[in-house]
Amino acid sequence: MSFTDLSNLIADINRIIIVMSGKGGVGKSLIASSLAVGLAMKGYSVAILDADIHGPSIPWIMGIENRHIYIDNDGYITPIELENIAVISIELLLSNKDMPLIWRGPLKTRAILELLSKTRVGKRDYLIVDMPPGTGDEPLTIAQHLRSRIIGAILVAIPGDLVKHILTKAEIFLRELNIPLLGIVVNMAYFKCPVCNTTHRLFGTVNIEYKNIIAEIPIDPMLAQVVSSGKLLNYLRENSSDTARLLLEMSDTIINMNANK
Repeated sequence: MSFTDLSNLIADINRIIIVMSGKGGVGKSLIASSLAVGLAMKGYSVAILDADIHGPSIPWIMGIENRHIYIDNDGYITPIELENIAVISIELLLSNKDMPLIWRGPLKTRAILELLSKTRVGKRDYLIVDMPPGTGDEPLTIAQHLRSRIIGAILVAIPGDLVKHILTKAEIFLRELNIPLLGIVVNMAYFKCPVCNTTHRLFGTVNIEYKNIIAEIPIDPMLAQVVSSGKLLNYLRENSSDTARLLLEMSDTIINMNANK
């Protein structure tokens, strides 16, 4: 199988969801990871692809940044499995995690397709793709090659007018590729004071034009600590906070969308 031939992979994946943002730093990897964990907790078999070559975050969020995946004699990769979630990331192939990959566009897209075509993910109900920021080479290549199994995209944003036009670019990108927008997740939407219980929208209000918001995730110091320490899986599985509940409800929304089709 050549690096552009993803037929075997696509045949084994029932549904693909891409998680996008028009810019970096909005928490896209957190949302992608939480969606994968939520689906796995409900009994679905899931794979998650960290497609961000320059800033891979999934292994760190999932607490496996010090583990490695290897290539067997046939040139295939076995992903790291975490409780019914197969994690695929080029970060897990690197011996030096601090070494930057100083690659141009064509090499990056080839590496992503090679990673996909050469990884033995097996049969999966869902593949969650944590897309690189923006609408350039890598997102376009991934979307075009996986199009037949993509059921839709989730856009991640933060509130305020500063990112409104960037989110609009991402929406147009999806429309041009005929990929349905499943909904928008607003991260860092508000902060609820633990003392007085007052809600503060530090970055402004959510734009009323966005009618398909599926979740508003608060600024939560505990969640920040969980992500930094790579304990998201345990947090979502064991914590009963409002933030954990909101993150897990995203998977319910996706499941219900599929049930209604």
